Amino acid sequence: MFIPLTTDRPRTKRPILVHTLIAVNTIIFLGMIMLERTGIYGIREVYGQFAVVNDGFVWYQLISSAFLHGGWMHIIGNMIVLAALGPNVEDKMGHVGFGLLYFVAAIASGLAHIAFSANPAVGASGAIAGVTGAYLVLFPKTRIICFVIFVIIGRVAVPAWWFIGLNICIDLFANSFSNNTGVAHAAHLGGYFFGITIALVLLWTKVLQREPYDLFSVLKQKKRRADFASAARIHEQSVKKQVGVSAPESPRQRAINEGRMAIGELVSSDKLDDAADKYRVFVDEFGTEESGTSLSRDLQLKLAEHLVRSNDRATAVRAYQAFARAFPSDRETPTSLLMASLMLVKNLGRPEEAKPLLEKVIPRLTGEERSLADDLMREVG
Repeated sequence: MFIPLTTDRPRTKRPILVHTLIAVNTIIFLGMIMLERTGIYGIREVYGQFAVVNDGFVWYQLISSAFLHGGWMHIIGNMIVLAALGPNVEDKMGHVGFGLLYFVAAIASGLAHIAFSANPAVGASGAIAGVTGAYLVLFPKTRIICFVIFVIIGRVAVPAWWFIGLNICIDLFANSFSNNTGVAHAAHLGGYFFGITIALVLLWTKVLQREPYDLFSVLKQKKRRADFASAARIHEQSVKKQVGVSAPESPRQRAINEGRMAIGELVSSDKLDDAADKYRVFVDEFGTEESGTSLSRDLQLKLAEHLVRSNDRATAVRAYQAFARAFPSDRETPTSLLMASLMLVKNLGRPEEAKPLLEKVIPRLTGEERSLADDLMREVG
């Protein structure tokens, strides 16, 4: 079992609407329990009037049903997913945009349920599926920090595309082969479809600003990785045609050198967003462990600092680690490793990667940096 807790994407806004929706759903659920206990009004009567039903459908049921839940596990499960994934979608789309996404997804999921099922349905899961579908398009390369109860028990970071894709596959399978699970799988699928579609449209029309995490940027980076690989193959073929001339460097090393030079020129020209975009593709293709994958000292630091300011913590960690490998004795290396460790622990949920970095760097730190490193080491155990 994977229980989502949060994500590794940093936010700039408070998730006011997410917290409000959680509070409203909880208050209504508790109110329903109180009504049932007082005997004033039964839950069955409420469901009969406000749940989505095929027979006796009324338009407002598409919204009202999203605020009713069938039990403690039902509401707790829904609110956990909303609390984990909703804040980043609200941060990206704004409060108004997120509200529209949530409520229209509730409507879309209710209509999908009516189309494929004669049973009544309640719960916020259709609306939350819309939020989850949008998350898949907006942030497929992020990681979702989950609490895992399967063989091992603890926190793990899993790729967002894997976690959400798995849940979509489960709903597809269950909706296709079983109609008696007690779960409105068709409603979930309707929500996913709506969320994915609206997020794609908003990114395509540039109503939402592109960022390193979104699907379009991922596809763009994939194309650039293919271009890097193609350039290496072309060079290899040209070398083979040169009779009697030995190649001064391997095709891979040549591609690394050319990529590093192109990124360095962009950083030198202060075209830092373009440089960051190319650098993400570069490190995905070649990593940071090989010789020659770091820029010059000052340019590598400048790029790493820009990645931090751009909230791309995952790539910033790789940039700082590349700097430390290339310049192990530099005066900025301890600070670079400390920065990487801090982001791994506080932002990316990967403390196991921070521990060896801290063990290496703590003896070289003093003052406030040493205190911070000691605190981080205690936190990672």
